[in-house]
Amino acid sequence: MLTNIELFEYSKAHPEELLDSFYAKNKIILPMISTEDNNLTINNKKLLDLITAFSVLNRDYKKSFTDDTVQNIINDIISILDKTENINYSAFVQFFMVHNFTYSIYTTLSADDKKYLIYEMLKKYCSERHGLYTEHGYTNTILQVMCDNYSHKRNSKTGIEKVLSILNNGRNFSHLNKNENLLEQDNYYFLPDKGDKNIFETFLNVLNLKMESRNIEQNKLPDIIFKTGGKYYVFELKTMKEGGGGQNKQIVEVAYFIKFTEDNPDVHYITFLDCNYSNVIFHDNSPKVVAQRNDIIKALQDNPGNYFLNTAGLVKFIDEIYTE
Repeated sequence: MLTNIELFEYSKAHPEELLDSFYAKNKIILPMISTEDNNLTINNKKLLDLITAFSVLNRDYKKSFTDDTVQNIINDIISILDKTENINYSAFVQFFMVHNFTYSIYTTLSADDKKYLIYEMLKKYCSERHGLYTEHGYTNTILQVMCDNYSHKRNSKTGIEKVLSILNNGRNFSHLNKNENLLEQDNYYFLPDKGDKNIFETFLNVLNLKMESRNIEQNKLPDIIFKTGGKYYVFELKTMKEGGGGQNKQIVEVAYFIKFTEDNPDVHYITFLDCNYSNVIFHDNSPKVVAQRNDIIKALQDNPGNYFLNTAGLVKFIDEIYTE
C-alpha cells in the first residue's frame, strides 16, 4: 500500500487531462444537414422575417406600438419566444443582454410587459444589429454556438458522480440504506449533502467522531463517505478549472480539511481536487502556489492516514484499498 506522500507524488506524476470527457456536455440543437429544418430553425427564420417586417414598418412608415400590424408582429414574436425550445440562443434574444436584460427575466414578465419589452427591443435591435447581421449574413450556426457557450450552465455530471463512477468501475459499492447497519455493512457509500444527512449523524454518533472539519464552514457536510475493508473514507471534493478569487479560498479549505484526524484509526480524510487546477497545485512554482503545496504536504506528513489526490491518484488509491 502506497503512503499518502507516495500517492501525492503519484498524482503529481499523472496530471489531469486538459479535456476531461467525463464532464462533456455535447448538446446538438441543429439538424446535421443544412438543407433540413427542425422546429427551432423554422421558428428562428420566422423570427427573422418578423424582425425584418417590423424594421420596414418602423423605419419607412413610422408605425408605432399602437399600430395593429405592429401589434400582430409583437404577438407572433412572443408566441415564438414562449413556445420554441432553445430560441433563447437566437441572435435577437442574445441581444437582450446588451441592454442588461435576460431571457430568464423575460419569461417572468406579464403579457403586457412582454409586449412593451419586445417593442422596445425590436427598435433597438433593428437600429443596432439587424442591418449589420443582414449585411454579413444570418446563419443558424449562431444557435449552436450560443448553445455551446452556455454548456457550462447546464445541469450535467458532477464531481460526486465522477467519484461514484470510479468507485464502481469493476467494483461493487452500494448506496447505504438508512435502515442498514453501517458497522456491519461494507463496500458502501452515502452522500451527507445529498439527502443522507441522517445517516451522517448516525455515522458520527456510532463512531464517536469529532468531525472538526465542520468548523471550516458551519454545518458544512462532507461530499461523500464510503467504506471498504472495514475503513471509512470521508471526502472533500473540489472541481476547479482555474485559480483566482474565491478559488484560492477553496484551496485553503481543502488543505485545511486534511489536517484533521479522529481518534478512530479506521477513519480517514481525503481531499479530491478534480480538473485542471490540480495541475497548477502540483506543478506551478509561483510563491503563492508553492506555499499552498507545502501546506498540503505538511498536512499529509502530520496526518499519515489522510490523502490529497487528483483523478489518477484516486483511481490508484481505490484500487489499493478495495476489498471484495
